[in-house]
Amino acid sequence: MPTPIVTSLADVAPRYRALFCDLWGCVHDGYRPFPEAVAALEAFRRDGGFVMLLTNSPRPKPNVIRQLDKIGVPRAAYDDVTSSGDAAQAALAAGVVGRRVFHLGPPVDLGFFRDMADDIEGADTIELVPLEEAEGIVCTGLFDDEHETPEDYRAMLLYAK
Repeated sequence: MPTPIVTSLADVAPRYRALFCDLWGCVHDGYRPFPEAVAALEAFRRDGGFVMLLTNSPRPKPNVIRQLDKIGVPRAAYDDVTSSGDAAQAALAAGVVGRRVFHLGPPVDLGFFRDMADDIEGADTIELVPLEEAEGIVCTGLFDDEHETPEDYRAMLLYAK
């Protein structure tokens, strides 16, 4: 039996009640939504399906939703969002890297430490400190990803080790 070629969500949608859909490259390009993808998600939801958007963004769900709103992804296209930032926040609040942490990443990602879901306990016990005082490091990216590479952090990370 040959493998069926799926050309659109509509080809398979009736067989499923839920859809897990990646954001970057599937729903948007970082600047604007893909109209065909949005239409497919909206149609899936109109037919009773549940759409969970997934992203490996370090930003927590509220920040991701604000970004989606800003670039024009309609809320009618999805039911909920989850990000790797959400999972990382839960681990952070649980003390996986300690309570006093150094943030390796751009200022735009500081929301990671402030905007936590109400159901994450322990979030208020996390303190951002200089590297010399840190129990752990939380990396959300490079300080300047347009001009730096991971190699630029070798000395700092060896010192931290």
